Amino acid sequence: MLRHLFCTVCFILFSAAVFAQEKDTIQNNSNYEFLSEKNETTQTTQATKPKKQTYQFQRSWSFGGNIGLSFWNGGTDILIAPKAYYNLSPKFLTGFGLTYIYSSQEDDFAKYSQNSFGPSVMIAVRPVPMLQLSAEYEGLQTNGSTDFKFADRADTDYSYWNNALYLGASFVSRNVSFGVRYDLLYDSTRSVYSSAWSPVIGFYF
Repeated sequence: MLRHLFCTVCFILFSAAVFAQEKDTIQNNSNYEFLSEKNETTQTTQATKPKKQTYQFQRSWSFGGNIGLSFWNGGTDILIAPKAYYNLSPKFLTGFGLTYIYSSQEDDFAKYSQNSFGPSVMIAVRPVPMLQLSAEYEGLQTNGSTDFKFADRADTDYSYWNNALYLGASFVSRNVSFGVRYDLLYDSTRSVYSSAWSPVIGFYF
């Protein structure tokens, strides 16, 4: 009788200790939940979802421009056009720059040389990362002189201002862009370019 009573008391004390330890684990650990169903204890883990990292666009300046050198029929053309760009958003950017063009040619009748310089301002959109559509205003002050090789012709000096409004499309690959542009205000008697269409190559840093 005493043996049975002693075994019963030990079993009750052991069960109470196990229950108390399980209850203490539930209260002190917020990462676990214990759900009992049909006298079975099931342990589930509350997984913490990682926070999604989102890219924050930073408005910033970049620099670049155009540079060109060509030789044709005894003539020379040099183009230097540095530009500064401000990124308004991942798809829109604006910028301004300076343009300098030196041009000269000599043939059997005369030789001429001229310098053109002036500011430019542009805005561009990139509907997709590889394509850039732009609109750009450029004003150039042109000063030049023509020296004739005949005594009966007087040398000529000239100076004038020319406006240009370009619409362009360029393919962009990393820090380089190349494409074409068209001058809506093209005047063959005043423009320093031989055509309303002109190729453009740009660099960005």
